[in-house]
Amino acid sequence: MNNHNWPGNDGSDLYNGLDLQDASSLPENLTILGPTLLSPEQLDAFVRTVHPGAPKLGSYYSHLGGYYGIRGDVAYAQAIHETDYFRYTGVVRSSQNNYAGIGATGGEVRGASFETAEQGVLAHLQHLYAYATEAPLPDHYPLVDPRFDLVNRGSAPTWVDLNGKWAVPGDTYGQSIVNLYGRMLQFATQE
Repeated sequence: MNNHNWPGNDGSDLYNGLDLQDASSLPENLTILGPTLLSPEQLDAFVRTVHPGAPKLGSYYSHLGGYYGIRGDVAYAQAIHETDYFRYTGVVRSSQNNYAGIGATGGEVRGASFETAEQGVLAHLQHLYAYATEAPLPDHYPLVDPRFDLVNRGSAPTWVDLNGKWAVPGDTYGQSIVNLYGRMLQFATQE
């Protein structure tokens, strides 16, 4: 596993001075690469306030996010956004284990399917990694993202930079994810 020296990894200033009572205090330039602040239990508890039957994926997002140096908790917010709290109200179905709409490019195109929940999370994080950096993909896990090589590598270092890239036209796509993440942080502080 990668050992990243992110602020808060040692337990100090875990929320990096953010005002957790005000979701709008999150910077619009929040990077995709960075520390995961919320625990797997907090991630799963948040989504279950809306969808009690949601799968427990928090541990995958936390662990694999840490491995790739990706904010696993914000990626989890993206998965919530993409799947409507894992209720799958769009074209992607729950049986696909596709938490990021990978390959669901419009109309009735359902997108990629993954054998397991862990593989679906892995593909999601690998896809984010492709957008966030030009660095080589760490090789502990196999490449399972079928669209990794289609990404303009390093073209979206922040969540807002995903606008018009991950979702088209997606003019406020990244802002929606950051705002949802802000609500998750607020929820975590109220537990």
